[in-house]
Amino acid sequence: QSGLPKHEYSALKTDSGNEKFKGEKQIRNGAFMTCKHYLTNNERYELKTQLDDIGSRADKHWFIVQDNILGAERLLTLVPLPSTCPISPSQTSRDTLLELFRGLQHPYIHPVLDIEFWDSGAAVISPLNPTGSLKDLIYGSLWHDEYNKKYITRGTMSWSSNIGRSSIFTKSLLSSNISPSRRAKKYIAHVAGNVIIQNGVARLAGLENTLIGLLPKAPSAPETLSFGYLLFEMTAGYELPGPPSPAHLQLELERAPKVADALELIFQTTRTPILEELVRCELFRGVELRELRGASVVQSVLPPQVLELLDVVRNPVPPSPLRR
Repeated sequence: QSGLPKHEYSALKTDSGNEKFKGEKQIRNGAFMTCKHYLTNNERYELKTQLDDIGSRADKHWFIVQDNILGAERLLTLVPLPSTCPISPSQTSRDTLLELFRGLQHPYIHPVLDIEFWDSGAAVISPLNPTGSLKDLIYGSLWHDEYNKKYITRGTMSWSSNIGRSSIFTKSLLSSNISPSRRAKKYIAHVAGNVIIQNGVARLAGLENTLIGLLPKAPSAPETLSFGYLLFEMTAGYELPGPPSPAHLQLELERAPKVADALELIFQTTRTPILEELVRCELFRGVELRELRGASVVQSVLPPQVLELLDVVRNPVPPSPLRR
């Protein structure tokens, strides 16, 4: 359960002294009415609450909905389809996307449960996790707080005081990317906001962003470098705008020498290592991922329509019935 009073974050609620600009309120209220309209006759999902702007993307809107079939609260994310969307919004595309999401079952991948194409964009249904993201954990923030307000101070999560948990989190993220079906998983951006913490387990989220044409948050970087930036943020408590200098590694990571060694390997060698090489670092020696113990993570064979969709996303050029 979310633990939030019903309608606490309703779009129609105003807060004197903290009102948004008129244009922003109109957009927010418009998103609320859109979601309400589409869910009015939906037998499965019931609109409960509109959330604040909890993420970095200004064009995304977040809602809590009730899954009446499973009796659970879910997170609904409404996002307009950009002009860069490589696929055509249709029932066929929806079915193919759901088949892809079902084929990506993995202990360290945050699932997409459902997706709908509405006239105003895509509605993505995912599990609701009150623990929030890794970024929330790093900065000691509440998951439902406004994005522009919750990451303004230096993070409180200390690697040195949580070595075991931090090592497990980072190794699990590496595992999620070097596992079967990596062809699809490589589209997920490695940023702290895309890592969901569920029952103490770090899960990589955000695959749907690239599939519908949402560009990664600037500045973006190749996966190994992105992982390095994430590792630094977890340890030092703030984001770096560029590669860490030797001073960063020496001063900021003085109490985490194994992290410093891993970041030196990522950023200060002539050849950037691949993720499979990073998992063999001293930092992860002896770190056991219990979720993989006995788990049946097998090489999945993606059906032709899913492979075509991935090709469309990677090379968005006509012709194809999946393309816009």
